[in-house]
Amino acid sequence: MYALSRRSLKELSTCHKDIQIILYELIKIYDFSILDGLRTTERQQALYRQGRSTKDGIKFLSKHQSCDNISMAVDIIPYKKGTNAFSGKEKDDRRFYMMMGMVKAISERLLAEKTISHKVRFGLDWDGDYIFTDQNFDDLPHMELIEPA
Repeated sequence: MYALSRRSLKELSTCHKDIQIILYELIKIYDFSILDGLRTTERQQALYRQGRSTKDGIKFLSKHQSCDNISMAVDIIPYKKGTNAFSGKEKDDRRFYMMMGMVKAISERLLAEKTISHKVRFGLDWDGDYIFTDQNFDDLPHMELIEPA
């Protein structure tokens, strides 16, 4: 079993309970790090200016932002010492798809068991159709909660 770092635990604590449950299940079988949970408006705007988000943080809020201090989204990356998940190489990108496939399986099981109450959507397949070439913005680390099931 793997363990989350202090930084990852801190970010996870800012996320909705369903995200926490899903990621505690994932860490049992796969090593990953949490980059972002709850974001300030300033952080969201910076990511927007860098082209790393389509939400400006003011006119269009990200699911990482919340008036209740709880994030409905999280960014996670596969962790393997000595590797760079953001290399841009196809083989490194595949690690995101594998990890998010595990998240999908875990979240669907937990939803069926009624342990969580939200479905999950991924930045690598926004519309959930399993076609990865039909979107114009890829956000490989991103997962978010959508309407209660």
